[in-house]
Amino acid sequence: MANREIFVDTRQVNRLTIELRGFEARVGVATYHALQRTIDQTITQVGRIVPRAYAIKAKEVKESFAGGIKRPTSSNLTASITSKGHTLSLAHFPFTPRAPGGSRRRGKVAVTIKKSGGKKVVNTNPLPFVATTGARSADLTQFNVFRREGRARFPITVPRTLSIPQMITNENVGEQIQEFATEKLNARLEHEITRAMTSMSDSIRRGN
Repeated sequence: MANREIFVDTRQVNRLTIELRGFEARVGVATYHALQRTIDQTITQVGRIVPRAYAIKAKEVKESFAGGIKRPTSSNLTASITSKGHTLSLAHFPFTPRAPGGSRRRGKVAVTIKKSGGKKVVNTNPLPFVATTGARSADLTQFNVFRREGRARFPITVPRTLSIPQMITNENVGEQIQEFATEKLNARLEHEITRAMTSMSDSIRRGN
């Protein structure tokens, strides 16, 4: 199973810890809250960025983080998000024909995976074909692309392509995600620190 991790840049935390020496506890609390928000916002943004580059649904992208989120605690501010997933069958992408018998030319199956590349003919040997998966529920995948392993009718296999973690760590996509996560962490951290310092100042003025 492929997996990739995205770590937020914490240099801003180190800088604030030095500048606010003596208030390390408040920096820690602020960092905890900032990381929590950054994790959620980054996952949402990944669900937007990846479908811009690949013909994959945002829901599937965000679901790849299930079980792969490490949130900070008050005693351990380490945080990470991990996308997990196998390589995907072509049923996860727009392909034609959408059902058996929909192609005029035998073996003419085309799929769009990377949006910039447009629709590409699937060139496997033997040629691919669209067939029912046998799923009875409309919520499940009704049709998929298959190929025979030889000249005989069986066995058949399912061609597979990229995994969602591979899409996320595509150089261009990964850079966008890393930049977003770092910017959000810095912004949230500044916000939380400002709120903490304002609260402390108000408390001092009240004599608490």
